[in-house]
Amino acid sequence: MISCTEFIPSYSELFSYLDENLGGHAEVERFWAYLFEPTGKGIPLINFAKKDGQRGCWDYWMGTLHEEAADCTKIMNEKAGWIYDEMLYCPSKGRLLELEKELGIKPYYDYCGHCDYYRASLEQVGLTWFRNHIGVDEAKCSSILYDPKVFKGMMVVDENTVRVDIRSKENEYFHRDFHSSLNMGIDYMGRVHGMEHLKAYLVRYTKNVYKKTVEAGKTDPLGAIEARIRETYTLEKATDALTLTNDGKTLTVAIAYCPAVKHLRATGRELSPFFRYSTEYVMATLAEEIGVDFSMDAYDEETGKASYHFTLR
Repeated sequence: MISCTEFIPSYSELFSYLDENLGGHAEVERFWAYLFEPTGKGIPLINFAKKDGQRGCWDYWMGTLHEEAADCTKIMNEKAGWIYDEMLYCPSKGRLLELEKELGIKPYYDYCGHCDYYRASLEQVGLTWFRNHIGVDEAKCSSILYDPKVFKGMMVVDENTVRVDIRSKENEYFHRDFHSSLNMGIDYMGRVHGMEHLKAYLVRYTKNVYKKTVEAGKTDPLGAIEARIRETYTLEKATDALTLTNDGKTLTVAIAYCPAVKHLRATGRELSPFFRYSTEYVMATLAEEIGVDFSMDAYDEETGKASYHFTLR
């Protein structure tokens, strides 16, 4: 399983893989159009917008930005028909910039371009969005969302104005709905481009993002893998799902349920038949890079319950 806290590098690596191997930026845009299609089955902004219009958009981003531990300021004057957002430090682009320094992983060059695909949901309910991406290389941006039927072209702070300052130090970075976007990304790769490219993407992700685990595995192969898996389920707040047995020769892993699958089921998402490979191919690649054998022994499609093991060669 790829933790929701590790989703951002997997997202960027997917964009890069599509661009480099499957049709350039045009293919990335096709994926974004699929991912952000306002059907209500994927990214849920449209459900909020249809229910409560501009207020619904505010509510959606209030939840998301707190869970992503963003540093931003949002100001809304619903009566005047506008919402202003100033992202002081984007938690997504910021993490990619940090990983670039830490692991040498280059963020996708147009990573922030995906945010504009929220526009499909906004325009479906008659709203308009203006985005300023001048500062994205420093993880900064700003935007104005407005209702053209109401907005008069000038933002004024008055008694109807609401301001919220969100600060990362006050929130925990834990956005479970990232599992939905990963599920859709895995599905797109498997369904549109086939198993060969799905595997190649997940191999790329594992090699790039788990470099420290691979390095630690040179001196303690099973211990490094065990630590990586424990950290994943700790970050997911699902240590109750995990049982590990390490006898020095074999590391056996038993998963009672997958927290990603649990979230997807609970929120009514359709689980991709390819989702299991976000565990299987990642673990197999990690084993290969470290130099141990891997076997996926069982996997339940309904719950993500699984068992697998690693063995010293």
